[in-house]
Amino acid sequence: MARKDDILKSFLTHELLESKYELKKEELPNTVREALNSDKPIVKAIALIVEGLEKSPTASDNELRNSVLQFLNTAI
Repeated sequence: MARKDDILKSFLTHELLESKYELKKEELPNTVREALNSDKPIVKAIALIVEGLEKSPTASDNELRNSVLQFLNTAI
């Protein structure tokens, strides 16, 4: 498993996300690629952040913010 997939898993298995968004462990994506195709906005938003931070060169904070805001504005 790639480092970015491990990072994604650590975010998605956090108890706060599990309780607030009712994410079930068996339904969570295993890779960032799968998470980017998720129908759950919180999962896809976290995947966008992880993908941006793990690409080379790393996305700036402003680029990440704009990417997530653009996604959330269209998803809602």
